[in-house]
Amino acid sequence: MFIGIDDTDSEQGLCTTYLAAIMMKRLSRVGEIRGFPRLVRLNPCVQFKTRGNAAVAFEFETDQSKRARELALQTFYEFSDLSGKNTNPGIVIAEDPSSTITEFYRKAATDILSINDALNILENENIWHRGLKNGRGLIGALAAVGAEFADFTHELIVYRQRTRWGMPREIDAKSVWQADALTYPQTWDNVDYFNNRIVFSPNSADPVLFGIRGEKIEAILKAFQIIKSEPAELKVLYKTNQGTDAHILEGKISGVEDDRSYKLCGTVQDKPWIIKGGHVFFSIHNGSKMVCSAFEPTKHFRNTVKKLIPGDFVEVYGAVRSGTLNLEKIQVLNLVEQVSYQAPICPSCRRRMESSGMNQGYRCRHCRTRIQARHHVKLQRDLEKGYYEVPPSARRHLSKPLVRMNGEIVHPSR
Repeated sequence: MFIGIDDTDSEQGLCTTYLAAIMMKRLSRVGEIRGFPRLVRLNPCVQFKTRGNAAVAFEFETDQSKRARELALQTFYEFSDLSGKNTNPGIVIAEDPSSTITEFYRKAATDILSINDALNILENENIWHRGLKNGRGLIGALAAVGAEFADFTHELIVYRQRTRWGMPREIDAKSVWQADALTYPQTWDNVDYFNNRIVFSPNSADPVLFGIRGEKIEAILKAFQIIKSEPAELKVLYKTNQGTDAHILEGKISGVEDDRSYKLCGTVQDKPWIIKGGHVFFSIHNGSKMVCSAFEPTKHFRNTVKKLIPGDFVEVYGAVRSGTLNLEKIQVLNLVEQVSYQAPICPSCRRRMESSGMNQGYRCRHCRTRIQARHHVKLQRDLEKGYYEVPPSARRHLSKPLVRMNGEIVHPSR
């Protein structure tokens, strides 16, 4: 059987991955977990998400299916935080996920789906399910069951002892920086160098102590061995679509919709401008116009955006909200020549000339020489072609870090 769970946490606490960890531990009494459990990130633009919009699914083999379902349901009820305003848990148990469910996962990662979209498949295919409150979690639970990863990474999530929930986390900062130094780029987003922050551990009251994301399982386990922290209750290594850009749609500016994430190409139309709060904006054009933004939390990434000038050709990645694309990363494909217009040197006496007035050329005050030609100097661009990204502290779970983009010109936020 394939078991999928979603929407069991709240803004205040608990965690869907923790529920899944406890469920797998209990189910191991009556069967065997097959392969890695899947941590499935869905469309990050969904308005009703609690925190990271993650669902979990795992494959389970047993000859006691009725007892297994009872244990799963009991755990589901016990560890769902029904006090959460946006918490609407869902659990799905399917025998053999169909291609329809796999396609449902792809839509859930990129689009906005309704509860009825999930219920129609569940009922048509006679799939066992339970939903609490309005049952919105059935969307993610069904999507997680059908998830197939064209690209994937791993995350080792370490959980706190229950007696410590809500208390400050005890993690030795020096060991985290050391672990990152010894395992990067096979692990990433443990720390944020530019902002001098540890980012692999949450600040909320949920059961997660920290999570180590990476390309190589060996590197993840090496980092875990180096990190010193409070005692853990348990840990789970997940296979995940995090860091893969699974949420990104390829499209044209004229066809974008709010609450979806896109990769779009266009020519920079105007000089970037800054508004109160330090947010930076610019627009691109490719048949239609799209305003792009780099908000204050993206920190030094905004400096890259500020260096763009009209005529540069770029590829932008990000989520569209209220008609504006919020940047996750940008690829500079072509840079136009930047020039500065200034008074020329007099060809006769080699002194700097001065303007004779608008559209009247230049004159030399010393030898009276006049010329009409407009003089310009080519400036060195403080920007290179290639990919640039927001720092780890501002990165979405699904956004592919540049250290994973092999064969490309990259400028990691390292």
